[in-house]
Amino acid sequence: GEPGMGLIPDWKPVLYSPDEVIVPYFVQDTPAARQDIAAQYTTISRLDQGIGLILDEFRKAGFEKNTLIIYSSDNGIPFPTGRTNLLEPGMSEPYLVSSPYAPERWGEVSDAMVSLLDIVPTVLDWYDISYPSYTVLGNDVKLTGKSVLPLLNKETSAGWDTIFASHNLHEVTMYYPMRVVRNKAFKLIHNLNYKMPFPIDQDFFVSPTYQDLLNRTQEGKPTKWFRTLDQYYYRDQWELYDLKTDPKELKNLFGKPDYQGVVKELQGKLQVWQNITYDPWICSPSSVLEDKGRYPSSGVCLSMHNGV
Repeated sequence: GEPGMGLIPDWKPVLYSPDEVIVPYFVQDTPAARQDIAAQYTTISRLDQGIGLILDEFRKAGFEKNTLIIYSSDNGIPFPTGRTNLLEPGMSEPYLVSSPYAPERWGEVSDAMVSLLDIVPTVLDWYDISYPSYTVLGNDVKLTGKSVLPLLNKETSAGWDTIFASHNLHEVTMYYPMRVVRNKAFKLIHNLNYKMPFPIDQDFFVSPTYQDLLNRTQEGKPTKWFRTLDQYYYRDQWELYDLKTDPKELKNLFGKPDYQGVVKELQGKLQVWQNITYDPWICSPSSVLEDKGRYPSSGVCLSMHNGV
C-alpha cells in the first residue's frame, strides 16, 4: 500500500523470501503464488507478535494465573480451496486453548475434533454458568457444541469424533450454501446450489494467486495447481471423501456402492444437526421449508418439482 501503511509502533515487519516459503498442496507453485505466501508469512508474523503483546498485558495486570486463553480464527487461509470453502483447507483453523489450572497439558496437541461451536460452552463452563432456557419463534434454543475444558485435563476420544460446519455466503455476491458433517475418517459435503458456479469473493478475486490461475488458464499454460478452474467452479450436490486415503479430497465416493452405509450414517447425523439448529436450508435444494402451523418447528418440506 502507501508508504507507512500497515506499520504500528510496536511491530517491525519481518519479510520473507518467496523462494524459501513452503507451498501447500492446494496452492499452485508459481512465482505469483509464492509472493502471496511470503506476504502471508509477514501477516502471521505480525499476528504472533500481537499475541505476545496481549499476553504481556495479562502478566503486567496480574491476570496470567487466572485467565483462560482461547485463540482461533473465523475462516481458513485466504487461498484457493481455503477461505469460503468447506474443503479441508477452508475448515482448518488454529484452535489453541490454555488454562493456568492445567499446566500438565501445556504445549501438547489434542486429537479431539473441535469447532467454533465449542467456544461458548467452554466459556460458560469456565465461569460455571448454565446456558439459559429460552425460545426464539417458539423454538427451543440449544447449544450443539461442548466445553473443551475436560480435554485440558485428560485426552479422550469419546464424544469428540464428529463435527459439523456450514457456509451460506462470504458477501452477498459470494452466496453458495453448504453443509458438512465430518468424522476422523470421512467428510460429507452437501452443496445446496450445486448447479451454479462456485462464486469468488471480491477481495480474493483480485489477489495475485487467483489472478495467476485465471491468466494461466486463459492462456493455456500449465497452472501447476492440483485442480482445474472448471473442477473448482462446478461441484456435485453431494461429496464424500475418505480423508485417510484421499486427504486432498480429489476422489468423490458419493454414489459408490461400497460407501452407501457411510453415506446413510453421515446424512442421518447431518439431518439431526440441521433439525436441532432449525436450519432454514434443511429442505434445499429440492424443496421449500414452509410452516405447517404457526412456528418453523412444525415445518414441512414442500417439493419444488425441480428435478433434484
